[in-house]
Amino acid sequence: MSPSGSNPARLGILGNPENRRVRDYQRTLKALGQPEALCFAYEDLLRNPGPLPVDLLRIDSPGENERVAQLLIEKGGGPARAEIGHGEIAYQREYYVGFREFLLGLGEPALNAPDEIAVMFDKWACHQRFIQAGLPRPRSQPATAELLQASQGRYFLKPLHGSSASGVCALRWNGRRRQLIAPIEIENGRLYNTLQVRTYQQTEEIDFILGRLLPQGMIAEQWIPKLSLTGGFTDLRVLVIAGRARHRVVRQSRSPMTNLHLGNRRGDPDEISEFLPAALELAERAAACFPGCLYAGVDILLDLKGRPLVGEINAFGDLLPHLEHEGETAYAAIIGQQRKVLAQLAQNRAL
Repeated sequence: MSPSGSNPARLGILGNPENRRVRDYQRTLKALGQPEALCFAYEDLLRNPGPLPVDLLRIDSPGENERVAQLLIEKGGGPARAEIGHGEIAYQREYYVGFREFLLGLGEPALNAPDEIAVMFDKWACHQRFIQAGLPRPRSQPATAELLQASQGRYFLKPLHGSSASGVCALRWNGRRRQLIAPIEIENGRLYNTLQVRTYQQTEEIDFILGRLLPQGMIAEQWIPKLSLTGGFTDLRVLVIAGRARHRVVRQSRSPMTNLHLGNRRGDPDEISEFLPAALELAERAAACFPGCLYAGVDILLDLKGRPLVGEINAFGDLLPHLEHEGETAYAAIIGQQRKVLAQLAQNRAL
């Protein structure tokens, strides 16, 4: 990994050590004959920030850790030790502000640049990059109570700073008839993520959900009817590594939400073979809007005619277990490119 007589560049990984993302990445490094990365916990660094003894940092997701969420919310201007239940949808803006400030305080070179990760988690800023690059994507605008008072409409409402399907609602209405579809449940006056996509039609329930989510900031995105195949509505998650579209998952659902963690199915790529080249090219163009990121997961929508549009981009979109491309898992493929970066760092240091 380094020139003769020089020390190898040191790799670190920032995450929640108990999380499968960190564990699986470390196992992949070991399986490939590479030394494990020095592991740094979000909770430790949030409590005691400081420089890290590494030359290159892999920044992984801070999610699925209640204490880390509390610390980020507090850092973002929310209450100390915010009382949030498991899966509760709350303090999204404060969480994001805390995460952004934490990211921008990191000083080490990273596989995915901290400032670009921060933009990816700001849906409005992220979508503006796509628009400025001329990429096709659904029209969007800030979601306001006035917009939703129109006589009719059909939108995806997305939290400005949410991740995955958290807080995402498919809302359509005509006159006084409204329907809201979302993986959300109401319990004891609070909103929670659920793995079951629910349909709400009662005015009181819809008003309650929107009354909680809209003040946290949302965008109203044009509801594009998706390509419908035997397995349901269809779209793609594409992992772009070093500018090249690699691992891809066809996602199919009977509901408007195709996220796999909601119990949706992986479709057969052969079913969309005629649309795949254009979709992969668009994923590469979307990833190119973030040149400081070695890898990213790009969600590509397919309209009724199979034409691709950019949906979202995810700095942590490489969790694709049991999926291979050209004989490599997603983590193995990233590590292959990571080795090149580390080797260049070691060579530069030796000069």
